[in-house]
Amino acid sequence: MLPRCRRRIPFITGTLFLFTTVLIFMMIQDFHSFPASRHDMNPSDRNLYKDSRVDAGTAFAAMREDPLEDGRYEADDVKEKEALSPSDEKKNHMIVNYDVHIFYYPWYGNPEVDGDWYHWNHQYLPHWEKKSNLDGQRHQPPDDIGANFYPQLGPYSSADEITIRMHMKQIQSAGIGVVVVSWYPPHMADQEGKEPDSLMSKLLIAAEEQNLKVALQIEPFKCRSATTMRDALTYAFHTYGSHPAFYKTRRGTRDLPVIYIYDSYLVTDEEWKRLLLPSGNLTVRSTDLDAIFLGLLVEARHIQSIHQSGFDGAYTYFAAKDFSFGSTWALWVQTSRSFHAKKLLFVPSVGPGYIDTRIRPWNGVTTRLRNDGGYYNSSWRYALGARPDFVSITSFNEWHEGSQIEPAIPKEIDSFRYIDYTPQKPDYYLQLTRTWISSWNQKRKSRD
Repeated sequence: MLPRCRRRIPFITGTLFLFTTVLIFMMIQDFHSFPASRHDMNPSDRNLYKDSRVDAGTAFAAMREDPLEDGRYEADDVKEKEALSPSDEKKNHMIVNYDVHIFYYPWYGNPEVDGDWYHWNHQYLPHWEKKSNLDGQRHQPPDDIGANFYPQLGPYSSADEITIRMHMKQIQSAGIGVVVVSWYPPHMADQEGKEPDSLMSKLLIAAEEQNLKVALQIEPFKCRSATTMRDALTYAFHTYGSHPAFYKTRRGTRDLPVIYIYDSYLVTDEEWKRLLLPSGNLTVRSTDLDAIFLGLLVEARHIQSIHQSGFDGAYTYFAAKDFSFGSTWALWVQTSRSFHAKKLLFVPSVGPGYIDTRIRPWNGVTTRLRNDGGYYNSSWRYALGARPDFVSITSFNEWHEGSQIEPAIPKEIDSFRYIDYTPQKPDYYLQLTRTWISSWNQKRKSRD
């Protein structure tokens, strides 16, 4: 995504080493590489996150104990082979888990529905130092798209009601309960797409048909502040808050929406305090705008920042393992304990892999291979081992960064062969997700 307020996320080229003596050391990160993010990066941004390195002392402390000792999930609990054939449960009758949330992007468009291509024709993003003859050029759909995988549905329109309903059926079949929609306030959008707010009604209707809920991931829209965030919440809650599919969960004596705030660190702590602390002059607490607000955890220092600013917890989002503090799976147990000690929620984000070289051809260092589902299985094991409050999945359909679990198919064009899920079926990652959710359901039921 290319927002109006450009992203400033660190990229970590250091690697987390595990020795046989359970010794860990994180090398210093190189901030001249591109982060595993959904947005482009301004050349002036590249040195902004010099403090985002994983502290060696923190890493050593976290690894003094088994990172999966809390509710350990061994390979015997969830076997990869279980996802190779459909579950005995009928897909359409899968009971969804509302503690499992998946990030969903309604930004794709095609000429048939939208009058032009959106996002599928994504441009090649330039490196801030190395020039290329691809810089600024665009992909040419329908065969040439800005992704390393090719969708089973082809380059669809996010506005197409048949596509939306099919997506909701697929999400429901995986046992996922909450669709977290990438959202901007009205008349705003990222630089490649159309405004997502125009699709909210369609998404809510289709979600309700499948017994799903819809939450918002509020993107870093132009001039985001305590005041503009309050205005955005007022609009969203008053427009969609009464819909049966708008996600709310019990917090104390109230049922409150869950709001993910992407790039929350771009707004100062003092500004968030105005909105999120009970004493803030724009506070939403104990009002009809109150919610469970989750900030984005990138750096270790964000734990304290999120707590002091009045957030209710944090999520990690990124599908690329070890590229930031938040996405370092081996630290999730320790991180979860830190949040829970402050009575905050911890929401790790699992993902099937990462590759974005069809829009950032110079960023191969960030690639995380899927290993026939092995990478996804590992992320789930670490997430569930940390005893999370919710589990978020990155993503259903972020095709540009290859983190999607939406079905993909083999395809080859003259100049490129797309990656696919073979030897597994196109819906392999939906099945694998269902298997993990079923295991988590059973594990929690046995503890009750």
